[in-house]
Amino acid sequence: MAPDLHLFDVLSLHAVPFVVIGGHAVNVHGYVRATEDTDMLWIRTPTTEAGLLRALEEIEARYIGSEIDPATGIERTHPVSASFIRSQHLMMLCTTVGFVDLFDYVPGCLDVPVATVRESAIDVRGIRFASLEWLKRMKRAAGRPKDLIDLDNLP
Repeated sequence: MAPDLHLFDVLSLHAVPFVVIGGHAVNVHGYVRATEDTDMLWIRTPTTEAGLLRALEEIEARYIGSEIDPATGIERTHPVSASFIRSQHLMMLCTTVGFVDLFDYVPGCLDVPVATVRESAIDVRGIRFASLEWLKRMKRAAGRPKDLIDLDNLP
């Protein structure tokens, strides 16, 4: 599944520095497989938090809460807010452009600033994707079965 390019346009419009990781980055590096969401790192500052809020409002981002709707038996969703963004290091969101996971840290490499991964990212038509080296490092650290399959199939 290709990422919705509108997501990247909206983040860029609101000056949110990001780098794509996960399945979409795997695809860019030559192993084509389906993915259910778009995983991204973003650089957190007070300014980028405000830009991220505007971007997420534009794509109607919502997070799943812990309370159950008694009428449906399904967890309620809530619109993203400034306080939610400030309090979360990993945001798993549903949006009008699909599911999005936003990390303000490098998974498996907590001591590494996101800017380090972004600096070495490759540019594909104006979108930054994690370098093969960083992608493999994050996949090894995660160690889930799908990550190990990715590692076996990446160059």
